[in-house]
Amino acid sequence: MPVATPTTTSLAQRLNGITPHEAAFLEAERKWAETARDKQIMEIDGWSLAVAMSGRGFGKTLMGASWVRRCAGLYPGVVIHVIAPTYSDLRNVAFGGESGLLSVIPAEMIEQVNHSLFEIELKNGSMIRGFSAEAPNRLRGPQCTFVWGDEVAAWGLTAEETLSNIDFSTRIVFTTKSGKQVQPQRFYTTTPRPLEWLKDMIDRPGCKVVTGSTYENRANLAEAFIKELSRYEDTQIGRQEIHGEMIDIGEAAIIKRSWIKLWPATKPLPWFEFVVISFDTALTEKTYDRETFEPDFTACTVWGIFANSEKIAERNVASWNIILLEAWRDRLGFPQLIARAKKELKAVYGQRTVAAIGTPLFGAPRAGIEQKKHPDLMIIEEKGSGISLRQQLSSEGIWTYPYNPGRADKTSRLHGVSHVAAAGRIWVPESTRSPNAPREWVKPFLDEVCVYSGPGTTKHDDYVDSASQVWRFFADRWLEAGVTTPLAEDSVTLDVGFGGITLEAEIMDVEPPYG
Repeated sequence: MPVATPTTTSLAQRLNGITPHEAAFLEAERKWAETARDKQIMEIDGWSLAVAMSGRGFGKTLMGASWVRRCAGLYPGVVIHVIAPTYSDLRNVAFGGESGLLSVIPAEMIEQVNHSLFEIELKNGSMIRGFSAEAPNRLRGPQCTFVWGDEVAAWGLTAEETLSNIDFSTRIVFTTKSGKQVQPQRFYTTTPRPLEWLKDMIDRPGCKVVTGSTYENRANLAEAFIKELSRYEDTQIGRQEIHGEMIDIGEAAIIKRSWIKLWPATKPLPWFEFVVISFDTALTEKTYDRETFEPDFTACTVWGIFANSEKIAERNVASWNIILLEAWRDRLGFPQLIARAKKELKAVYGQRTVAAIGTPLFGAPRAGIEQKKHPDLMIIEEKGSGISLRQQLSSEGIWTYPYNPGRADKTSRLHGVSHVAAAGRIWVPESTRSPNAPREWVKPFLDEVCVYSGPGTTKHDDYVDSASQVWRFFADRWLEAGVTTPLAEDSVTLDVGFGGITLEAEIMDVEPPYG
């Protein structure tokens, strides 16, 4: 029998004095240390924010639940919050699933479980409370030291509000009996998606990021499932769902940034045949949002439609194009919205001088005709305050064009006009200071429209609606022959100082409501 050293003696005395729930905790930790892969075991200290971003079946939920057990067992009396995408996910995955909390926390550690309130009280005084990302305001009052958020990329439209409430509620510095102070920690597990806020999160200084592939957990997955995955190899969805790769946001967007063309800063703007204002008004007439206490956004974009000359087979041909002339969004009450709409109608775009047509018999030659191009049309979505805005303008003799998307959602609308961008018919002005870059006021527009890939992928989507409705109008009325077809040979030729561009005759018959 080996001689006991002071160290082994004190350890033996300590182990002999532990309670059954402490012994069950130590045994659970021993098993986890033996079976878990190195990536699945999170260090207790050294970080305040961590994200485990991996493929399906990696074992992220087990990883998160085991981290919660460790925090709850090591720090008696600590408060831990657990957030899942929905209450159903909270019940069936985070708490009651095969890898959930009630599976990884031994029954000997549990004092009581309140299934209706999603609470687990441990015998050492630690409390685990569950919340759904569907109800972010429930996180406004409670506070805690540790947070585990499962499948954070699936939290949907409430994700950013939920995350901000988590940041404010994770504020308790836990003090152990020995006087050690434990700082708050937030740990998120998820299969990645190309979300702007998720990318910002993992790019934060000090954020600990764990990545992994589905295949790393192959020993615990069905072979039929592994074989099925082979169909998705070398695809974008495979990179994301199998290998846990954060797909480039621009690559995943419906409108690729590479499709949007830059109009050279050194080149005069073209002669605009039609100028269109597109308004996406706040959904309701309220001044403030009841949830965020911020006013709703109204977005406005202004576009010039022109015939773009291209040299093809030693001859000039033209095709219809559209260029962004203005983009802004603001939080406006209804009176301010009416005033802003009227102001937009008075703006001047595409100012040009046409050369004199001939010399008169008597007197001095006539000067050229100066064109000051005002907007020809204002498009307003036919819903919410857009209806009220159109009614008010109509009562003052101002005609507007109603846009009704029917049942099509934002994503469907943008997909429906993506071919216009893909054909290279959409332009934005180049910066006068930074070559090969858009002007500063254009960047917020591109950062939204060329990132959006579905609900929740961008913080705002007002520009998405404003752009999609005017692109739909442009495609329906100017691109009847297809997005890649040049204007017909027998179209009317007008000398407008733009190189003898041919313009489609029927388009010129459009009577603008203004000007």
